[in-house]
Amino acid sequence: MVEEPPAERPPSRRFAIFSSLRYRDYRYLWLAQTSRAAAMWMEQIARPVLILQLTDSPLLVGLVVSVRWVPQLLFGLLAGVAADRFDRKRILFVTQVGTMSMHFLLAILVLTDVVEPWHVFVLAFLGGTMLALYQPARQSIIPQLVPEAELLNALALNTAAINFTRILGPALAVVLLFRDVGLVYLFAGIIMIVALVSISKIHTSFQPRPDDSETSWRDDIQEGLSFVARNPPVLSVLGLALILFTFGLPYQAVFVPLFALRVLDLGDSGVAMLGVVTGVGALIGSLVLASQTRLSRRGPLLLVLLAFFSLGLMLFSRSTSLPLSIVVLAATASMAPAYMALTNMLLLELSPPAMRGRVMSLMSLDRGLIPVGAALAGALAASIGPQDGLLLMGGVCLALTALAALAVPALRRL
Repeated sequence: MVEEPPAERPPSRRFAIFSSLRYRDYRYLWLAQTSRAAAMWMEQIARPVLILQLTDSPLLVGLVVSVRWVPQLLFGLLAGVAADRFDRKRILFVTQVGTMSMHFLLAILVLTDVVEPWHVFVLAFLGGTMLALYQPARQSIIPQLVPEAELLNALALNTAAINFTRILGPALAVVLLFRDVGLVYLFAGIIMIVALVSISKIHTSFQPRPDDSETSWRDDIQEGLSFVARNPPVLSVLGLALILFTFGLPYQAVFVPLFALRVLDLGDSGVAMLGVVTGVGALIGSLVLASQTRLSRRGPLLLVLLAFFSLGLMLFSRSTSLPLSIVVLAATASMAPAYMALTNMLLLELSPPAMRGRVMSLMSLDRGLIPVGAALAGALAASIGPQDGLLLMGGVCLALTALAALAVPALRRL
């Protein structure tokens, strides 16, 4: 793989927050990510609503989220090898064709009134498989599209794209849910067409590695694992992310819908409304990070962001007032995207170009533990209620963050 980022140009001070968008190919990647993320958030709003309509089971809401993320565990490492061996642009295109097809299929099943719970579970697994293949290729292609000095800005804007559509996607879903949940899937499929066109316009150089024919995929996986094991900073950043993925992020797919429906009594459209709130908060967090040209003591900053995120979950769990819930949820949501962009930047900077796909695929293994957290969240919500379940998850997240701060010197030194 030959990686040749564009030559660096002096940034405009006025538009420094959007400086990465000066690069043509990164603009197309950003547009593709924006379109894909809009469809993803619409689907994330529709899936729990559809499961609750079909089964009225909070436990199954948690289980379908788990099924969605299982492929990250099954295929994450193979996806990383693929991102280092093959044309990353081609991987992006093929996976988005698959995702678009599944949106259209589920729309047909719902609109023709033949959908059953197992359809949702099967397509959630297949969609998760496309995501597992997509993530390492998307993350590791970014250093090919922007110079190194713009990497943090590019990653933060990429996260901002995801979170901007957290506002747009759920807002559109609010309107469509008044008609039929099947329309949400239909429009998600249509939006994916924009992502496909954008990816097709990206120009990247690709050259197979000379040793690809001599080494097996198993050898490549072992090489990636050995690299991480020999580098305590990389290992510590990956380890810290486990806390967020297992005990923190399930709040979006499990607790937010349940709070809208069972605690705040907002109805189906309230699920989308709270999705908009998390999107606003996350967008603010992403843009604040994008405005930073240099960050020192990034390891301690990771710990602080995760600690405040955990505290936000605990405070949100106690709120039964809609205005207070909105403020706390937005503030909490602002922490996670800044944390993730900073994590991705550290991993890309600490990894050689030929290893980036495999290192980023280990983040897929971290994400693969979201099913464990989602299943636990669903079980807690069903047994002790959404409020106490979220309080417990946030408390565990905070306790483990404090333990990592004390026990892992590599994090404090980053």
